[in-house]
Amino acid sequence: MSENEKEVLNLEEASQLFQVSSKTFLKLLREDNLPARKIGREWRFSRTALLNWIAQGNSKEYVSAEEDNKAYFAQVAPVYDELRKGCYGEALRDILTSRFPLKPGSVVADIGTGTGYLAKKLAETAGQVNAVDISPAMLEVARKDLSQTELKIIDLIEGDAHDLPLEDGSQDMVYANLLLHHLLEPSLAIKDIYRVLKPGSCVVISDIDRHNYQWAKTEKSDVWLGIEKTEVKKWFGEAGFLDIEVSNLGCNCRTSNAAGDTVEISMFVAVGTKSL
Repeated sequence: MSENEKEVLNLEEASQLFQVSSKTFLKLLREDNLPARKIGREWRFSRTALLNWIAQGNSKEYVSAEEDNKAYFAQVAPVYDELRKGCYGEALRDILTSRFPLKPGSVVADIGTGTGYLAKKLAETAGQVNAVDISPAMLEVARKDLSQTELKIIDLIEGDAHDLPLEDGSQDMVYANLLLHHLLEPSLAIKDIYRVLKPGSCVVISDIDRHNYQWAKTEKSDVWLGIEKTEVKKWFGEAGFLDIEVSNLGCNCRTSNAAGDTVEISMFVAVGTKSL
């Protein structure tokens, strides 16, 4: 057996086998039931056991999490605005639009618009807002809540963030607020956002930082427990964005579980520019 095919692997070698970073592999160790042993202070893995573990995986377990997420938003759509007010009120969109303002009359997309919270603010300046969401129930609430004047500017569009129903190079700016942690493949959505932006245009993505409140998956149907800033920066780079900055937003998301425990989760904002 060659060196590259040896049976007993250390942490770095196991990471290479999975074609992920050691940091990502450590997350798997913490969050999943990987076949492994710790000998003294060192992790050791069986190549065969790891390959069997991958082979026995079931993609439906992950897809079902996204389906649960859709069902959750269909259920909470009628009361979502009240829930949102308890989470961050009006502060979040004011921070986003003041730090990353639109040019008057521009064409902008709000991906994961929900009930139109951010789209309404963008419509005060934009010439057209393409407000995209995968939940028909959320869009229906938005439609009922928007004025006729707002509906002339805001186009409510049902669509998947992984495959946006927008033309290539059609948007002057793209915003996505609290979207990534609801997506099965956030990196694919970022690549598609790159596709729909005009050259030289900017994306602004805000979301919650990585946390360990496991009940967010079962009670809120979150696909991911927040997002690591380093991952977002990597995804932006892989998509082709330039001038990438990922920083604290200066706003927390307040949420509660069924037991009545209230927590505040810090948020980040990531910006990048599409190359000319």
